[in-house]
Parts: sequence; structure tokens; C-alpha cells
Amino acid sequence: MKSLKEQLQTLTLKKKLEYLFEYYSFHAIGAIIVIIVLVMTIHSFTNRQEEILSVRVVKEGITTEQTKELQILLEQSLIKSDNEIVSIEAINSSDTSNNPNAFVTNQKLAAEIAAKEVDVLLIDENAFRQFNEEGNLYDLSKIQAFDNWQTSKYTSPTNSATITGIDVSKVPYLTSIVANGESLIFVVMANTERINGVKGIVNFLVN
Repeated sequence: MKSLKEQLQTLTLKKKLEYLFEYYSFHAIGAIIVIIVLVMTIHSFTNRQEEILSVRVVKEGITTEQTKELQILLEQSLIKSDNEIVSIEAINSSDTSNNPNAFVTNQKLAAEIAAKEVDVLLIDENAFRQFNEEGNLYDLSKIQAFDNWQTSKYTSPTNSATITGIDVSKVPYLTSIVANGESLIFVVMANTERINGVKGIVNFLVN
């Protein structure tokens, strides 16, 4: 089989250029595709958003509109770079007779918690009792910022030394989601992997 050099010797300049273009076009196209894929992968990686904190507000009658102010305040306090995000979702815990979608919503929340997609819950006393009995709440005594907290602290039903909830109903930042006279309890999921984000919201609440 003749080498490429031998094949080109008998061709005119025009034919040589046409032959080289045809010979190398497949390789060139392949190289271009590889470069495009690499650029897109790098761009996607460098611009990937990082969720630094995920909060769910679980109480009767809560609406997304009520959580918007808290969302804005947390974003201003916690986000340090353009690719960081904080998510807050309102979950109406009204009973099934008043809220046909309650069962589906509760199942979705349970799945998110199991998948470590939820870090913090702001909940009423009814919801707190359920989560507390299940034993899947973080020990808040490990967070020093709560050491001098003056309002009610709730403990685990199996260990009175374990603090599983903090009453935050008097925190001014939370007035949009607290009705007069009701408790709002701050809890952290035991399986959270974003403890820095958790400490960030704690510092936001106590300062």
C-alpha cells in the first residue's frame, strides 16, 4: 500500500489540497467534537449551583408567600458566591380533610429527608412531636450559639440531655410565618451533611 507521500506526488496542488482535506476531515471533526464536549463539561462544572442550606417550614396554613421574606434574608446573610443557593419550601400540614394533597406532600418530605435533601425544619408543636418521637433529630446542644438561648428548649423523649428543638417564635425575622401566640420550633435533621449551612442559619437567628 502506497504511503500518503507517494500518493500525493502525482497530484496537482489543487488535487493535493482536496485529498488532504478529505483525508483529515474525519479526524478534524472528531477533535472538534471532543473539544466542544470538554468545554461544555468544564463550563457545567464551574457554573454548577451548590445548595448550602435547605429549609422546610411545616405548619398548618403556611403559604409560600409567607416564606419569601425569610428566603430573601437568608440569601443576604448566608450566600457568599454566585453559585450558592438557599432553598425554602412551605408545607401546609393541615389534615387531609382540608388538604387533599397532604398525604402526597408528607411522603415527599419523608423521601427528601431520607435522601439528605433537607437540613432544617421550622415546625409547629404538632409536627415537632411526630418528628421527635421518630428520633431523627440532631442534638442542638452541639451548637454553641444556642447555649444562652432564653426561650423554650425541647428534649428527646429518650434522653433529657439531648436538645432536639428550640422555640424561635420570638425571633423578629420570623414574624411573617408565626401567628400570634403559637410556637415555632427550630429543628435540624440528624442526617444533615451541610452543618456549616445549619450553623449559618443559627447565627442568623441568634444575632
